[in-house]
Amino acid sequence: MNISTVAKRSILGLVGAAAITASIASPAFAANDVTQVITANGTFTASIASASLNTIAYSNTAVTTTGNLGMSVDDGRGSSAGWNVTVASTAFGYVGASAIGQAIPAANFAITATDDPAYVAVQAIQPTGPVKVTTGAGSLNTARETIEAAAGTGSGQYTQALPVSLLVPAFSQAGTYTATLTVTITSGP
Repeated sequence: MNISTVAKRSILGLVGAAAITASIASPAFAANDVTQVITANGTFTASIASASLNTIAYSNTAVTTTGNLGMSVDDGRGSSAGWNVTVASTAFGYVGASAIGQAIPAANFAITATDDPAYVAVQAIQPTGPVKVTTGAGSLNTARETIEAAAGTGSGQYTQALPVSLLVPAFSQAGTYTATLTVTITSGP
């Protein structure tokens, strides 16, 4: 046997041993994926959490009374699509002992200002939302937009104070007057 043949066999033996070692010691690589699904919790609500008007006495002249509405908004959809909220009112129906008691028209009930929203939980208030709608003040016989959030904002819980006034007509009879508020939250600013 010549040196060249011995060298070839030695090299082949080393290469073979290295290949066997590499196949045993090297891990196999494969692409593996992991997926996380996030579902919306489904909350997308706006409501008047509190409503108050000051009590007044019977009067032979028209009287304006004031109060507050406390708005609550909750967007837990997980879409950051933005939203807007409107408020409207029915007339104040009369319940009392007088046979001549009449409803107070919805046009007499108004939001006098829209306050800045307050953060409650989740996404903080950003410059683009939620924000008060400065044109939201006015009579509630038509829906008034009071608060909105641009896309990318408003994914959380917020409150808004809405000062209100009610013009009670002269000779409104003693009793209880009740209106129904309609609060609507719509996706998109």
